[in-house]
Amino acid sequence: MSQIKDLDQLKTRLAEIAQSPHEMTGRWTAAQIFYHLAAAFEGSVEGLPPGYNFFARSVLRPFRWFVTRVRFPWGIPIPASIADKLAPPKDADLAEQHARLLQAIERFERHEGPHPPHPVLGGFSHDQWIGFHLRHSEHHLKFVRVRNG
Repeated sequence: MSQIKDLDQLKTRLAEIAQSPHEMTGRWTAAQIFYHLAAAFEGSVEGLPPGYNFFARSVLRPFRWFVTRVRFPWGIPIPASIADKLAPPKDADLAEQHARLLQAIERFERHEGPHPPHPVLGGFSHDQWIGFHLRHSEHHLKFVRVRNG
């Protein structure tokens, strides 16, 4: 999957997944991925508690540039302090989570003023949050293969 350039391209990719037969190559279903991404968008507007302890957050913060511009790292577990908000339920419904995710993106796009800090990486500008969401979405959506025909 090529790099997602903007939120409109992300929404197009989400619609393609929601409306097409697909197969999964990872642990989560497409509905679970949509749930997780919606929670991340919601957290960038509503806020989330700090993810790891102060030391771990201090070590990870220098990677902000990489995470918002290049790619989201593989294998980072959801911090226990925010897992109740970000970890998806096994029975997530695809249509329901697609609608929730689109609403969360629209709310994020309309947000004015400063955003709450990222729970691990700290304060982001709106543009940095966009970069984070695009790289984070790419990371999870690479596990969804849309079947053609």
